[in-house]
Amino acid sequence: MRTLNALLRAAVLLVALPVQAANWQDLPDSVQLEKMGDSLRMNGTPMTVRSFHTGAKLDTVLREVEIAWERHPGKEQVKRTEMPGWTVLNQKVGDDHRSLQVRQNGDQVEGIVALTSPKQTRPTKLAVRLAPQMTALQIVDSVDGAKVSQQITAVSARSFEVTASALEAALKADGWERHVFKKQANGIALSANRGQSQFDAMIMAQKAGALVLINTVQ
Repeated sequence: MRTLNALLRAAVLLVALPVQAANWQDLPDSVQLEKMGDSLRMNGTPMTVRSFHTGAKLDTVLREVEIAWERHPGKEQVKRTEMPGWTVLNQKVGDDHRSLQVRQNGDQVEGIVALTSPKQTRPTKLAVRLAPQMTALQIVDSVDGAKVSQQITAVSARSFEVTASALEAALKADGWERHVFKKQANGIALSANRGQSQFDAMIMAQKAGALVLINTVQ
């Protein structure tokens, strides 16, 4: 579930571009696909991601995709799971893995389809130094034209106030200039820049520590 949630956050932060190719990953003709950036890696694993929307019914989309994915010999069975607000399909295809995540949004069905290549996983490097007692759970690297960005989902063993101050100190030590440090209802917003690079983070309280969502753009 953490992977899916991180993927959703990455998709929101990427620029959507029209895709000309039809039926990618055996999706029905009713689905309108949009490319999400030029390159995407999650924890070092390359991913090809498309977002989509359609006026077809949710059950119809799921049924058509399940039938199409199970039609080809040699592919593994499609697994359907439910998570709050979303329905997810997963299938292993050779060395790769594909997934479909959909939900109803008004009179439209929207979602994400992704193809990952675990055997092509490479070590990843954090774009910023984290504060002490912070641990990165997910690192999403994306390239869209000249824009290189990284989204980090991390946890801290310390309170969100202490974590925010420690993260600000770590940024300052590395030459970042803080221009936003604002306490909000759900946490602390922290923004900084270093030359043309931009850093934005939200540090939120959670049980036994803090949850930190970071976005950097080069």
